[in-house]
Amino acid sequence: MGTKLNSFFEHQKSGSILKFILVSLIFGLAYTQDPIYNSVENQNTKFLHGLANAGYAFLNEDWVANTIDPLPAFTWLVQTTYEYIHPEYMFYVYYFCLFGIYVYSMFAIVDYVFNFNKSQLKYLVYFAAFVVIHTVHLKIFEFDTGIDLHYGVALQYILGPVFQPSTFGVLLVCSIYYALDCKYYSAVCLTAIAATFHPAYLVSAGILTFSYQITILVREKNILKAISVGLLSLALILPVYSYMSLTFTPTTPEIWHQAQDFIVRIRVPHHSLPQVWLKQDGYKSYIQALLVIVALWIVRKTNLFLILLIPFVLTVASTIVQLIVDSDTIAFIAPWRMSIFLVPISSSIILGKIVFSAFDKYQVSIAKYQQRITRLSIAIISIIVIAGTVDQILSFGYGKTSNQMIDFVKEQRQSGQTYLVPPDLESMKKFRLRTGVPIFINDKTHPYKDTEVLEWINRLGQAREFYLMGDKPNGMATLRSCQLLDNLAAKYSLTHLVLYKEQRNLKCDKPNGMATLSLKPVFNNKSYQVLQIEKSPS
Repeated sequence: MGTKLNSFFEHQKSGSILKFILVSLIFGLAYTQDPIYNSVENQNTKFLHGLANAGYAFLNEDWVANTIDPLPAFTWLVQTTYEYIHPEYMFYVYYFCLFGIYVYSMFAIVDYVFNFNKSQLKYLVYFAAFVVIHTVHLKIFEFDTGIDLHYGVALQYILGPVFQPSTFGVLLVCSIYYALDCKYYSAVCLTAIAATFHPAYLVSAGILTFSYQITILVREKNILKAISVGLLSLALILPVYSYMSLTFTPTTPEIWHQAQDFIVRIRVPHHSLPQVWLKQDGYKSYIQALLVIVALWIVRKTNLFLILLIPFVLTVASTIVQLIVDSDTIAFIAPWRMSIFLVPISSSIILGKIVFSAFDKYQVSIAKYQQRITRLSIAIISIIVIAGTVDQILSFGYGKTSNQMIDFVKEQRQSGQTYLVPPDLESMKKFRLRTGVPIFINDKTHPYKDTEVLEWINRLGQAREFYLMGDKPNGMATLRSCQLLDNLAAKYSLTHLVLYKEQRNLKCDKPNGMATLSLKPVFNNKSYQVLQIEKSPS
């Protein structure tokens, strides 16, 4: 069946680059991206080290930006892009390229299973349906077809609102179609690249390599080839594995346990704890598991069966084990992340089964109404692309009050400034990257070295305590807030403070003569106030 993939790509040779660009643009515009530096998504965490290293504004003075980097390859990409290429446009281009790889990889896998037979109509109808299940949000109770048919469990995903390390998961999908074409060495190279850019994919890379080895043994009975594929994979992922294991080695078992426990149970339980994400996902996780089972039945007589079965069995098994033993280590590794490629591949296969079965069953009618079907498919794609493009353009608007405040800070930024911002406020997650100004801490961006995690926890606790006191505007609370701010400003050299809603207009000039600082308002709007922290005699 490997020859099917060759025939599929031979059919695409004429103007293949142009077609790839066109498909990338169509799917990318339909899917849309959040604006660079103006999103509350993971970009604010993943871009930080790279932009700081590249000299973006004054981020190199930020404490988290000077912690140990958990994403060296992605940091290098961001840094290089910012230093030598247009720092914003190219990040969009990267994502469009990954969109194209994702679509072509999925189509190659589906063609392997069903065979397009060089039918442009089949290709077009399937593409229209493929775009629909990735972008049209039909709500069936809690199940969102535009999200849950291509996201994994535990809020994990390959494609998302922004370009980030996880989007390199498209290379895992690409790796699978290379394996189906018996190009196993290329396949493990792709898994290694994905894991290099996002070390969280190390488990997925290892399990997929194991699946390829089992497939080789079952289908080809070639032990030496299976071993050589495994050795190549090991050699390729060894650098990133060594970096992660040596750089983030436990300082002491107690410190490591404290840091890991906080990240798993407080910071990201929605990713790490099955008892949490199974509850928050409701029945969605079970429907996604059912999709994989149905897809496995469809491909049961192909090489794809084992390649998908092994990760699926290990995903389910690890989830059950974690529910029983409740291990921080398993939770931290999160083996169920493999659902990020299992679910979208399964959805694409089931969609292919529906489309191609319809073509087989209604051949006469389809031939009779071929032009109408073609026009309808093009119309569906066009409407979704136009809607996505309009949404993309509107997302670049800066009308929100948080953006007004952020733009002010950006205009007034100087070296030596450090802002205390509400650590848990959603709109403040983009503050650091949007302004280019260091902040004291937020709950979104944390380090990974155990001792640095504990310092992050300490800072986060102090910031939360200050803003919690500010939510209770009375004499004692104001006094306590000023004392806390006094201590923070002295210890961490804070220069500015962002307040919101009831906290605005905090005055610390002379609370019973105990203040060593004064607050000078420099910005106000209906939701936010920025104050400059000035030292004053005790």
